[in-house]
Amino acid sequence: MKIACLSLVEIFPDYVLGGSQNILRKIILGLRENNINVRLFSPKNDNPKSFIGDVEIENKLSLKGSFPSPFEIPLYELQSLQEELDKISSWADRLYFHGDGWFMRNEFVDSTTISGIHDLVYQESVTSVMFSESDKIIVPSNYLRDTIKSSLSNEKFNQTNISVIKNSIDNFSKSISINDSISNDNLILLFPHRPDIRKGLNNAIKISLEFIHTKNWNSVTLKVPKFNENLDKDEKNSSYIDQELKNEFISSGGNILFHDWIPLNQMSDYYKSGDLTLCPGNFIESFGLVPLESLSNGTPAICSSVGAFREFDGFDGLKVIPYGDTKSFVKKGLELLSSKDEILAGRERVILNYDLNSMIDHYIEVFTNPSFKENYKSNTNQFYSKIDGKNYDLSPWCFINNNKIYHDYKGWLDSFENKFKIIDKEIFFVDNISQKALDEKILISS
Repeated sequence: MKIACLSLVEIFPDYVLGGSQNILRKIILGLRENNINVRLFSPKNDNPKSFIGDVEIENKLSLKGSFPSPFEIPLYELQSLQEELDKISSWADRLYFHGDGWFMRNEFVDSTTISGIHDLVYQESVTSVMFSESDKIIVPSNYLRDTIKSSLSNEKFNQTNISVIKNSIDNFSKSISINDSISNDNLILLFPHRPDIRKGLNNAIKISLEFIHTKNWNSVTLKVPKFNENLDKDEKNSSYIDQELKNEFISSGGNILFHDWIPLNQMSDYYKSGDLTLCPGNFIESFGLVPLESLSNGTPAICSSVGAFREFDGFDGLKVIPYGDTKSFVKKGLELLSSKDEILAGRERVILNYDLNSMIDHYIEVFTNPSFKENYKSNTNQFYSKIDGKNYDLSPWCFINNNKIYHDYKGWLDSFENKFKIIDKEIFFVDNISQKALDEKILISS
């Protein structure tokens, strides 16, 4: 079997620019370890020849090489791209679009195509699910699959062949030591995210400031990566910092340590250097590599209850907090910092349940037999509502916290605060706002 992997953005041999590229790297290496013939194609650039394992990164695709609008290139370059895609299609038995975004489906009409969707945020991935046909779609979480199911018509979803393949966690040390962080002089907080404002850097500074106010430590350090502009291929990235908030944090005894972007082979040591990892943003995560990687190295994590992070509710060593609730972030963080047994239990669960070999085996199964359709298991532990005799479910992109509703795409819906009650999982809306709940896509047809 010959597999061609196509990426819309540049691939680097030693650095990954987010969880999706990390997973692509693992897929490439895993396929080769199973003696599968694989080639990796990425946009043209001036970088010297480089490899992932023994697989050359073939920088042959006439693309802009960054997001958004990777196809924003001269028309003659599109012609060159078409010619290159013809060559690739002729060689490969399978075409794997990592992140997809390939609207040129007519170029692949005679090929077996597999789409790897790693978010439903960017235009490229959203339009791929909606308008581009693939023999198989791979997603990393039930959250992403349920979001697709709830967004499409039943007819459209039934025509879609989706497999959930959980990402793996393998960059952890075999032995770790967990210290009593409460008794340390300095608390070290990690913010290992790219500079997308939605990842929550300013929220992380707020949380760090609140940790100072507990007076448990002489100093609090927040470690933040500086993003290498040469590696930055997403024009939506922004390093905006609330200067007033930053100054307040520093004047209160805090320290923000801006460090170089960490190479992949040093991430384990980086996670072990911290006491607690912060994931406080409102970016709609499709899986959640950072908290799991952190926990696997003995450092617990606290996350916003947004997107696939909600699947970690009840996971030892991880806490999921309503978005923007700074005091709850700190309260739960303090609990984690004094819960060595819970951290160790969570670490073991990550290592057991997110095994690299299992992930690769599942990918090989899908590549070998992409037409196989997995049974869809709906969420039976779901909030629901009855309107005019018809049943509706709470949308997978919505989350209820006490008397409020959070919508992944719209944030907190203030107009619904204190306008509903829940009895045995059934939602009862008051003041005749049931129709508004339908209009806001809080509820979807069962």
